[in-house]
Amino acid sequence: MVMKKEAAQIGAAARAFTVLEVILKNGPIKPAKICEMTQLGRSAVHRSIHLLVEQGWVRTQLGDRACIATYQFDQLAADANFSQPVQDQIYPILKELCTAHYLHGDIAFLFGGGIVRLVESTDSKYDITQPLSLVNSDISTAIFSIMEREQITRLSTIAMKTMEDDEKNDIISGGLAMRIVKAREDGNMAWDYNDSYVSIPFYDKTKLYGAVRLRQKYVSKTGRQTLSYVATELHRHLPQVFKNKPVISPR
Repeated sequence: MVMKKEAAQIGAAARAFTVLEVILKNGPIKPAKICEMTQLGRSAVHRSIHLLVEQGWVRTQLGDRACIATYQFDQLAADANFSQPVQDQIYPILKELCTAHYLHGDIAFLFGGGIVRLVESTDSKYDITQPLSLVNSDISTAIFSIMEREQITRLSTIAMKTMEDDEKNDIISGGLAMRIVKAREDGNMAWDYNDSYVSIPFYDKTKLYGAVRLRQKYVSKTGRQTLSYVATELHRHLPQVFKNKPVISPR
């Protein structure tokens, strides 16, 4: 990656991260080549390499002195808690829309084995560690609304082994099916009973399913319209993620 900023304008930490990025993407790589790719001076590159070597993230190979990332860095990356690529796409737009329209926004994913989990929220006071029901949560309903019937059946069957009785009864009685149908009628949007929040499903190219939940900070009569509008804006900004366009239907 060619960096266009002048070396004098870049701090030592930023230079080190720039050099590390080049090594990770192109290593083993010699210092002269790093200088060429980053537009940094020879002394700045060597100081950055020395710092990275001291931290144990980089070492130089025997013989040609080319730089390469170490196993320590590989282990650090393997143990890190990374956000999903689709999450990185959604969050900045969600944050901007929620700020502009006085809403809170949550991001959730459906992981393997039928586990639905919140991973992020614009509301710093909201506890994202709370478990979500595969059957009873509006987020799950929204996700199911864009899935094939076979996928829903398979997930429900697996999850029923560890479900509470009320959740099992909700599946058997058809309660879940009715909520899925209603969400599909509302343009794949799952509303709560008083329209104070709505969940909109998404999936990425790897078919990782999830949903964004929009919540009113202060419940109002025009809240449903605002939530619907923000849902359509998410689709407009990220049509490759929110593939089903929400329907604005005042109630």
